[in-house]
Parts: sequence; structure tokens; C-alpha cells
Amino acid sequence: MHYDDDFSTNPADYYPAGRNALERLWGYCNDGAIVGADYRRLDGSKMLVGFLEQGAQIFSEEFHDPSSGESFIYKVAALSNAVEVPYADYPLLVGVQPRQATLTGWPSAEGALLAAVEGRSLPRKANSLHPSQLEVLCYEWLRSSGQLERLVLPIGRGLMDIDIFGIDRDGKRVIGQVTYSKHAADLSDKQFRLLRHARDIDSVYFFLPEDAPLVAGKGVELVTFRKVLDDLEIDQDVSTKAMLREMFAEYS
Repeated sequence: MHYDDDFSTNPADYYPAGRNALERLWGYCNDGAIVGADYRRLDGSKMLVGFLEQGAQIFSEEFHDPSSGESFIYKVAALSNAVEVPYADYPLLVGVQPRQATLTGWPSAEGALLAAVEGRSLPRKANSLHPSQLEVLCYEWLRSSGQLERLVLPIGRGLMDIDIFGIDRDGKRVIGQVTYSKHAADLSDKQFRLLRHARDIDSVYFFLPEDAPLVAGKGVELVTFRKVLDDLEIDQDVSTKAMLREMFAEYS
């Protein structure tokens, strides 16, 4: 990473932005981490994925740009067992990258990064998926089961309390919330806020983990992620099977 042309690797020698980034990098080096490095300006078709071994060191290295004649000093930490991962094989890695961040945590992609560096598929479990993928999966379950025909708002980005907002074949509204939470108070609050947007004739769905402690409110249908996956896995539609293969990176 590049913050000021200084050979020092001491965070205290930099202004806040560089100091914070360098402290974060030292933290990853001290603890160890799996890293997904995107070099969009050099090659937008793939990502470098590898490991920062626990106790890795940061060093400064000067790079010369022949096109401008300028030189820049970068702070570098070496990855071990690094591989180039085409985005065509793991589209999630480009679809859910953190925005406008030189160096940041990416816990939601840890499973996909590990699968990519090991060249394997993801387990067919809900927690293998990014939250945005899980929202798509629940929408596809509603659509495949005939509960929803048309979308009104983008999935997950419409209203604060609603992840899915659509219309069924009879022209009635369908609303849904998708959550990974297993905390009773949080689930009750989410359900309460979801119901504030519902009319009496609306179809209301709450998608959640199978062991989540929630009692369905009036007019709410609770649907577990396991049921969503089970139903879609037995769907004989060719496109449904292809969707699941893509989501779980099943290319072997």
C-alpha cells in the first residue's frame, strides 16, 4: 500500500489515514490472516488470494513508474501460498468487495477466500453465502414456489426494514425480511419493524436460521434457510440447478 513516500513502517510517522491503515496491516501480520488482494488497475479479471502468516513483517520497497518517471515507496507484506483466482470462477469475490477502502477487514468473504485458495467448492449451507446472496436465494425461493411474480424494489436495498418487496400473481403485495441473527430480542425487533410495513392482505415472510428463537407474529410465515435450500435443491429446473452451482462455486 502507498501512504507517503517514506521508508518508515512505524504507524506513528504518518498522518491519520496512513497511520490507521498501517496499524491495521500490522495487526493482520501479528495475528495472521487470509488476504484477497484486488489489483483492478492492472488486471480486473482476477484476485490474488493468499495468507499472511502470523508474525509476518512489513517492509518498504521503492517502485519506479517508467511512464511518469516517478518513484513511489510502498509498504509491503509478503503473502504465502498465494494463487490467482479468476472472478469468473468466484464471482462473489468481485460482487461484494468493500468499497473505497485501501485496506479493510472482509469477514463476510472469509469462507469464499478459503475455498478459492484451496480450489474447492463451498459447503451447501446458508452460512457459506454472503448476506446479499442469501437475499437473492430467498427471493428465488418465493419466485420458484409461485409466491412472488414481480419485484417492486431492489432486493435488500429498498426499505430499511424490508429485504424483499414484490407482487404475487393476484396482484397482492409480498414482503420479506432475511436475517442471520439468532438473538431473540433482535429477531423480535426485526419482525416488529417488518410488520409495520404490512397491510392485512399482504403476504409476509421472515427468513431465518433453523435454530433461531422466534415465534411467528400474526400473519407472518417463518421460513428457515434450510427449507429454502432443500426446496431449491430438489427443483428440477435447469436454471435453478445452475444458480446453486454458481453460488457455491461447484465447477469440478
